Amino acid sequence: MMRLHLPDASRNLYLLMSALCLVLFLLPVTSFAQQAFVGQWYEVPPNWSFPDPPETTVNAPALTGGHYIFQSTLDVTDVDETIVIDFKNASVLGHFHHHITDQTGNFIAQAQGGIESEVKNTFFMRHGREFRLPPGQYQLTTQLVSPYFIAQPQPYWDSLPHYREAIKWGTVITLVSMGILISLGVYYAILALVRRRTTEIMYTFFIMMNVIYNGTALLITPDLFNIHWFYFVGGPILLSNFAYILFAKHLLQIRPETHPRLDKLAKLFLTMLAVLFVVAVFNQNLVIECARYGVGLMMLYALVAAVVRAFEGYKIAYFYLVAIAAFFVIGSIAISSKDLVGVYTIYVEHIGLLAVTVEVLLIGLVLGYQFAEVYREKEHNLVLVQQSLQIAHHDALTGLPNRYALDISMEKLPADGMLTLLDMDNLKLYNDTYGHQKGDEMLQMFARVLSAKLGDLGVLHRMGGDEFAITSDSITYAENIREIISATIQYMRQNGFEKAGVSHGSANMVETININELRILADERMYHQKRTNDNRQLA
Repeated sequence: MMRLHLPDASRNLYLLMSALCLVLFLLPVTSFAQQAFVGQWYEVPPNWSFPDPPETTVNAPALTGGHYIFQSTLDVTDVDETIVIDFKNASVLGHFHHHITDQTGNFIAQAQGGIESEVKNTFFMRHGREFRLPPGQYQLTTQLVSPYFIAQPQPYWDSLPHYREAIKWGTVITLVSMGILISLGVYYAILALVRRRTTEIMYTFFIMMNVIYNGTALLITPDLFNIHWFYFVGGPILLSNFAYILFAKHLLQIRPETHPRLDKLAKLFLTMLAVLFVVAVFNQNLVIECARYGVGLMMLYALVAAVVRAFEGYKIAYFYLVAIAAFFVIGSIAISSKDLVGVYTIYVEHIGLLAVTVEVLLIGLVLGYQFAEVYREKEHNLVLVQQSLQIAHHDALTGLPNRYALDISMEKLPADGMLTLLDMDNLKLYNDTYGHQKGDEMLQMFARVLSAKLGDLGVLHRMGGDEFAITSDSITYAENIREIISATIQYMRQNGFEKAGVSHGSANMVETININELRILADERMYHQKRTNDNRQLA
């Protein structure tokens, strides 16, 4: 059975994906202050008007939209309390109208809104409406008219102070994610203009369509630009699905002559998307349902294509597989969830936006890797690559080449090259006694002095913490390096670090078969010396 082995770099991407997924599932579930109304939904004819009695009861509004009434009681006990009525699960609401009466049927208050409504939202990107009512029991009637719903809307109420605090998370997710999408959209648009490749063109279009969709679905365009065209909510998604399949096809280099089955599958899915788009155009109630199937087709094709190309050893597919896997996990929640149990201020639309943002960020890493591969093949662009890698290859505290740079240096060691591993003694003592600033100064002095003394004999790297490494081109430098290490420690003891020490061990390529064995042998010798030093201190 074939096993898929991912390169080391992709493991870091898996960690990033896991962290982002964890953020999704750990989104704050708002506290008990928020209360869902317990009431009854009714489906009513389009010409229904308050206070006509509704007749047809339903469990919840159909996702394909319609004209609905929700009725419930509202108990107000605090004379000073201002309440907010909003909807959980979904922000995609065409038009709503809250109508509040007292127990005798007298009109008390009303409020309306929705994407199709010209009424300004009280809260930015929210459907919440404020009501200040005297203590007592009231009847709430909410009229809800929409061509479709992302998820099943459910009215709830909250106190004004708590509501303002609770909606911050949704606002942060929306603004940060939209900022990322717009910024990367502009970036990829510039790349598309410069490179004129289908990959960047299709991905730019994918991002643009998602910006239009999320901007409308999460009430940015209605609030900021007074755009209330409801079709902006669903139509762009199907277009983005179409563009994404073409993007995946070109990114993974799927051609009829090399991958006929994957190419035929792409054509089949594109045809199905075209059919879904036609259905959505002629039946607005089915836009979101068509979009759900479209997203499913898009994710399925991308996942299948990535797995196939990864098994074939195509490096970009390894990274892309991580990106699409993250998108698949979070996106599946967004297109399948009808009710977010216990969550009030986080919409399904927020989860969908988060899925796209995660995918776009990870795709950025994928395309970055692809660019690096291209640049390595073209000498005139090598300088640009080196500039972008400078920060990634150096330790922030000491300025030395880091662990990643060490791996590269070891790959380039000659046949008689040497590796020396070093472990500073008593760093923890200085951190615990004098604070981490003193420990940092100790590391910086050690790095500065030892690196200067080494000169051309070797290159000093910081692996992390108190661990360092020296790569040298020849074993003939072994004695010189040992003397330099000793001289460095003596200097430090004379300049404020009396307890400074270092354990080190060296190994050369002549002794080993490969660089892995080289690292293991040097590490064993270093820890042998460290144990010897510890025993001397105890004695």
